[in-house]
Amino acid sequence: MDYNRYFNQAEASANQDYLNYGGGGYPSMDAEFDENIYFEGGYANQTGASPTSQPYIMTLSNTTTADITSNIIGKAYENITDATNGINTGMTYTMGISGTTYVEFLYTTLNKSFVVGLSYVDASSQAQALKTLQLKVRDANGNEQLKTLVPTIDPYQNQTDIIALRQTFRWDGFTSIAVDVVGSGSATMYFYPSENINPARGLAGQSITRGYGNPNVVRQDKVVLGRGVANAIRGNGM
Repeated sequence: MDYNRYFNQAEASANQDYLNYGGGGYPSMDAEFDENIYFEGGYANQTGASPTSQPYIMTLSNTTTADITSNIIGKAYENITDATNGINTGMTYTMGISGTTYVEFLYTTLNKSFVVGLSYVDASSQAQALKTLQLKVRDANGNEQLKTLVPTIDPYQNQTDIIALRQTFRWDGFTSIAVDVVGSGSATMYFYPSENINPARGLAGQSITRGYGNPNVVRQDKVVLGRGVANAIRGNGM
């Protein structure tokens, strides 16, 4: 076995592994309920000219002193026509980009489906940051999958109220995420798309899908092996 080649390839893979997808190889939407595709790992980031991923940002704020559970984000097919857009009493949803609204986000998920490569949570407290997220994807036939996203704090990070979730999943009009918000607390959610679908691009003779590059909001650690350790692994002795 060529160990030098192996380590070089492993290092390149570790540095590019992510989060975001930038080219061919993404499975068809017919495979949307394959857990190995949608709920396992990230996509390899393709080097090239893919535009950097820009997140959908929204802040969920609890205006009461009591915890409010099961706050739904998404589920556009149902909530877009609901009087409150599915927002619980005592909660407010504020988009992070000036001039945009939560209803516009719901419309986006209906017309321009996307794949989330990274979710980033900036919470008002550690207790809020550690709240699990309940992800649900389904289709018009009633097939659905549920996934609990469990936040964990990187032991090497200084902040205890910020979480990055390296979990890929498809987001369309059926997709929803439920999260509890503590009393008087808030959570700002950043959803970074790795790919989206825009049928309007087809009118210009372009591919309706577009991949996005790594936003680099999460540090990519590089493992450096000492010469003695590397030689031992390669079987060359000390």
